[in-house]
Parts: sequence; structure tokens; C-alpha cells
Amino acid sequence: MKRYLLFISGLLLAAQLHGQDNKWLLEKPGAWRFENHLTDKSYKLQNATLSAADNAAFRNNMATLAEWFRQNHPMLKNPTGFDLRAIANRMWGDYTTRAEAEYGIPATLDFLFEIFDNQGGKWTIEPPQYGIIVNNIIGGHQGLYFNPESLVDDGSRYDLSRSEDVRKARERLWQYFPVSWFRESPCPGVDIYEANTGSPAQIVVYNHERPPYWLPVTLQELADASLAYYSLFQKIEIDRMVLDQLKTEIAELSPEELAAPAYYGHNSHFVLQANGSGQGMQIMRFNPEYWDRSLPQSAIQFMSFYDPGLSSEEMAEYLQRQRHPNYPQLFADRLKWEEIAKLINK
Repeated sequence: MKRYLLFISGLLLAAQLHGQDNKWLLEKPGAWRFENHLTDKSYKLQNATLSAADNAAFRNNMATLAEWFRQNHPMLKNPTGFDLRAIANRMWGDYTTRAEAEYGIPATLDFLFEIFDNQGGKWTIEPPQYGIIVNNIIGGHQGLYFNPESLVDDGSRYDLSRSEDVRKARERLWQYFPVSWFRESPCPGVDIYEANTGSPAQIVVYNHERPPYWLPVTLQELADASLAYYSLFQKIEIDRMVLDQLKTEIAELSPEELAAPAYYGHNSHFVLQANGSGQGMQIMRFNPEYWDRSLPQSAIQFMSFYDPGLSSEEMAEYLQRQRHPNYPQLFADRLKWEEIAKLINK
């Protein structure tokens, strides 16, 4: 609230300073509209089926979620200075394979602040926006530990009779991701992870009565998964060199370090890019036991938010420079976590 009051003071001061030079109509009433880009069709996955009924139910659930925010967030209930465009969409990716740890349908819900200008138009191309991620197992953290290169299945790098082994080994490595440092849990069912200075904090909303949603990974587990993958590529010299380097890196690690939790990054290793000495962000994987599989796949069981982390001074500077407030930060400041935690389906 203090941050918001400081913002209002800054807004009034900016209006006095800039007068007619301000191109944005910050007091003009706006309207809400919702676009549901989710489809009702069924999806054939490599190891599962996502039915049309599941998709239709999820489409409705996302519409209900968007409407809840419209009714309960003051910036959406009474848009002022912008039209609010809310968009529900599938996560990027073809979603042809569902990993063991995946169950709920993943999607995004974005709120776009289409600011009015004094020329009778508004900002519609990539305007300021705030996004919520639903049922995505890595939460708001960007990036995986392992990003496999695109492979051409021409038999030049591995025996094609082992294509299924390559797929499984790749997916095994693909389940790991580094997470930011835990900061606090402001209420049951909400955890806040602090990123590096200047990076957004990530907020996870979950069912606190379920098993932990993320599990630590030992360096040994990561090393074994890496060996299983790179050992399949032995037809060309560069692949053989990578495997030899990996084996050398593992041999340099003590039994104590291999048994310790894995953290992202290493001073000298570039294949097994992890350490067991607690340096950097911890590497985790999603716990398949977290999901309540008695609920349909369309249920919302896991959500991720973020906080840009701008200080009052940074907000005032932004307002003076851009002539409009930082709407994503204002949106994050007015989220009521006790109420949002109740949105998780149980």
C-alpha cells in the first residue's frame, strides 16, 4: 500500500511537470475483453490422450479464472487509462509428449494494458502486460538445465534402432531445471523465490496439503542421466570427445559432492554443468506425486506469478521517463495471496 501511495504522488507530480506533453490519457475509462485461444479439440500425445472433453473443461476453467481476476483485481474491474485485453493460450510447444511429471494442462493467462494515447488510439502491439502460468511444472522459472540440440534422424550420430532410447534419455535430462532462492511463504499455498538482483521474483501457488511440488536432485543423479544420454552418441569424433570429457568431469568429483544436492554451474566443467558445493541455483525436478490425479486434467492445480521487484524510487523514475506507470508492477503489488491460494482446485 505504501508503494502504491508513493506511485499516486509521483503520478500527480508528473502530471504537473509534463502537462500537455504527456501523450497518454491516464484518466480515460477503459473496457475489459477476454480472448480464449484454447481449443476444444482432442490431442493425441505420444504416451497419452488429451480428450476434447478435457480441453473443453479446461477452456471453461481458464475463462472462469480470467473472470475471477476481473471481478477481484481493482485494475481489471475498473480499467482506467487503458483497455484491458486478457488472453488465455496454450504454452508454447507442440505438446506431443507428456512427461511422467506432467498431468494438468499447461497454459498462460496474459493481461495486456492497451494504454490510450492523446491521438485517439492506443498501444496494441506488445503493450505492457502481466502473465500468469497455469499447470506448468517449472513454474515461472525460465530455462531448463538441459536444452537438447535438434537431432536429424539420419543415423549419422547414433544407431537408429536406439531412437526410443535417445528419446527417453533426452526426456530424462529435460526434467531438470534450476530454481531461484526461496525467500518466504506469505500464506499456506504460496511460496516466493527470490531471483538475482534486477530479476523478477517468482511466486508459486499450489495445494499445500499435497506432497512437495519440487524435489532436489543429487549431482550423482544428474551425472547418471548425462552419461545415459551422451553414451548413445558415439559415431563421430566430437561426440566421443564430449563423452570422454563428461567422464573426466565426473571422475574429478568426490563421493561426498556427488551425493550432495546439485546446483547449476561449475567453474571448469562444461558438460556436467553443475556442482555439489551449494554454489548457484539449486537444480530440481517436479514431483509426479504432487498431482491429485483424482481430479481431471482440466483442473488448475499449480500456478505461477512474478513480481518485477521495482522499488518506489524506480517506479517514480519509470513514470517520469515513460509518462505512464509500470502497470505490471502495479498489478503485482495488488495481488492478494490469501485469496489467490483459494483458486487452486482441490
